[in-house]
Amino acid sequence: LAIVKKLEGTLKLTEEQKKATAELYAEADVVNKNLNFLSSYFKDAGLPTAAISSLKKNLKRGNIEGALLKIEGVKQFVLAHEAALEEHGMAPGFATVLDNYKVSMTTKNTTENAIMNSRKELTDANITQYDALLKMIRTICSKGKLVFKDTVYEDEYVMSKVVTRMRAVKD
Repeated sequence: LAIVKKLEGTLKLTEEQKKATAELYAEADVVNKNLNFLSSYFKDAGLPTAAISSLKKNLKRGNIEGALLKIEGVKQFVLAHEAALEEHGMAPGFATVLDNYKVSMTTKNTTENAIMNSRKELTDANITQYDALLKMIRTICSKGKLVFKDTVYEDEYVMSKVVTRMRAVKD
């Protein structure tokens, strides 16, 4: 029980993951807003906006991996039609801006995934100790029921009552 009480909790990793996710989605929102301008330039130049709309949907839905794949396609299309888009107001070098977003979001997405994997590994490592404790409790309960059969102490060796006694007080 003492070992289990000292096991590292996932709260720190959970907070790190929340922060990483918030940063990633905040950047996705910025990209999404900038794509509104790009979409406007596409319309003015008579170019199809379906790829931008699809990218925006992925960003809005939080499908970062899908969005990262689509950013590359949009960037290549922007490069292919850069002159026409610049004639309609697009800033020069917008393809580089898209590429910078892609790199930044990829880094943030990788960080988020690494934290999620760390939480899984921590849970995996801790489960061994929890299993050992559970086995010990089961043994104690079964032996205690035999030893204290038909006494007032017999109900103290019921698994649910033992677990209730071991639980930490809720805040």
